[in-house]
Amino acid sequence: MADKDKSVDEVIEQVADDHEPGMQGFKEALDKAQDAMERAGESIKEAYGSARERAHRAAEKSREYLAEAKSHLNEASEAMGKLASKTREQAEALYDKAKEQYESLSARSRELYTKIKQKVSDMHFKEKGDQVLEYIRSNPGKSVLIALAVGFVVGYATRPRE
Repeated sequence: MADKDKSVDEVIEQVADDHEPGMQGFKEALDKAQDAMERAGESIKEAYGSARERAHRAAEKSREYLAEAKSHLNEASEAMGKLASKTREQAEALYDKAKEQYESLSARSRELYTKIKQKVSDMHFKEKGDQVLEYIRSNPGKSVLIALAVGFVVGYATRPRE
């Protein structure tokens, strides 16, 4: 599956690009509905204060425009439903991918912890301590310089900061 090779950011950008036509259709349907509503309002305003026959015609026009607006709103609703469905599918795919990566990382961390734990348990600290003491006895100058350097680094790292 090609999506497994993509990063989460790339998949999000792809989702945005994939849904742009759906959003455009949704926006167009809303614009058409708004236009129809405005025309309905205008026809009602034209009818205000005029004779009964004119008012009846205006009411009919308004009903037609309102029916048209309802149709466009239904289109917008369908477009939004499709967009929501696609977005949910992409979110589920991203969740599955993140979960898979988390599980992989968790398993790897457990493996590394087990290896480190095994290496530490295999170490002979008394033997290592004896080796360090032997090095110090054979190289006292270097040992003092190393101790000073380590002390300086630890002091620098732990000093309070403002």
